[in-house]
Amino acid sequence: MTSHLTEAQSLALGQVSSLYQQPQFSGEPMASGALRFGLIADPQYANADPNLEYNRYYRNSLRKLTQAITQLNDLPLAFVATLGDLVDDNWSSYAELLPVYQQLRHPHAVIMGNHDADVISRHLAAQSPVLALPKHYYQFSLNGYRFIVIDGNDLSLYCNQANGDEHAQAQQLLARIRAEHQPQAQSWNGAVGDEQLRWLECSLADAQSKGETVVVFGHYPLAPANEHNLWNCNALVDLLCRYQVRAYFAGHYHLGDYVRVGNTDFITLKGMVDGDDLLPFAVVELDGDKLSITGYGPEISRVLVR
Repeated sequence: MTSHLTEAQSLALGQVSSLYQQPQFSGEPMASGALRFGLIADPQYANADPNLEYNRYYRNSLRKLTQAITQLNDLPLAFVATLGDLVDDNWSSYAELLPVYQQLRHPHAVIMGNHDADVISRHLAAQSPVLALPKHYYQFSLNGYRFIVIDGNDLSLYCNQANGDEHAQAQQLLARIRAEHQPQAQSWNGAVGDEQLRWLECSLADAQSKGETVVVFGHYPLAPANEHNLWNCNALVDLLCRYQVRAYFAGHYHLGDYVRVGNTDFITLKGMVDGDDLLPFAVVELDGDKLSITGYGPEISRVLVR
């Protein structure tokens, strides 16, 4: 499975479709040794007044994102990943956000967040005929590392009528985990479906056979326990730990978080939309057994060795 959109989806999304393609690399060999990439989480831009209850300053994200991209452009990075929720709840927000992201000079890996999925799904549902919310999971390899992007909106309440029975499956799964009083049983989360799980395990097995170190990106956190986690987070934690995945990076929970389970580090970045002037983003360096996170603004710096 790749992030390739159908021709009809691409036409309906217009310029926005450029965000939801796989990152393009030059093909030139990279210098061996350490590999560095940038991370941004939850700009969640909207031309809307702040939500003071949740400390979200939607309009400020354009300025913040511009500042972060300017700094990231000056660094030698393999790529930059945005961990979801580029916009809040309006299709028109993409038109204002796109020119900012077009200033990014590094390859860009985008993870689809729940707000993105909601906005895109509603836009595609308004087409004639109705178009499905696309799947957005993919992988790429660089310098002995395998980077895997998962799609936590695979089964979600954001699926529209063109997604077949996936909306009904999501309702059933949510009802089950609510009955089990799991904290992540919230309508704003989603799950990785069976087909994607099979794809993910095949990708992990292939990376393992090739001796690649694996890093996984998703929008929804997997650990520690949190009401913002992926609905089937426990299954994903078990799978990633079984294959000795080096790290999993997520957004969605704007306060950020961290835990190590087995030999896998689970890192949740702080949300860029939070705070009037706070500007969290990060640069990650992979070098052998050491994973170093340089946090900017309120983002926490960490050196993680296993």
